[in-house]
Amino acid sequence: MRPSRKSARVTSKGVVPERKPLSAVIGGTELQIAYRMGYVLNFYREPSFRRIEMELGLTRPEIVTLIFLNFREGVTASDICEFSGHLKANISRGIIALEKKKLIRRAADQADSRRQQLFMTAAGRALYARYIPALRDRERAMLACLTRTERNEFQRLLDKLAAHVPHWAALDEL
Repeated sequence: MRPSRKSARVTSKGVVPERKPLSAVIGGTELQIAYRMGYVLNFYREPSFRRIEMELGLTRPEIVTLIFLNFREGVTASDICEFSGHLKANISRGIIALEKKKLIRRAADQADSRRQQLFMTAAGRALYARYIPALRDRERAMLACLTRTERNEFQRLLDKLAAHVPHWAALDEL
């Protein structure tokens, strides 16, 4: 069967199917929402985290751990895993590396000495302060196409999706 003229072109090598622009993939997958979310986040996160890795020598689990500890100190590795979806082994390695770099410290939980609470050191806060402005700037650039009203609605919808995560995230469908 010969491809239609709209979907193919004839060259010296024969009939070559026309390639759709890569942007067509965004709306062309069966995962209409999740794929778009991943696409947007990949273009936010990947360049940002690569730059932090190269310039500051932090791995992704270390970056995520410092972001979380800036929000709430005294948490455990399990808390960070629950929040981030990262594997416990990766977060644990990140915590060990951050401790060796003197960016965080551990302390036994007063209520349960088996639990290790995590705290940022002054050096950890200083390093966090070096990379967070670039992440904020990149987020602003990502959202620049939205009006203030759209950003507020988008944030409301993200909050609703985030609140719903515990209801579906642990499903063993795959």
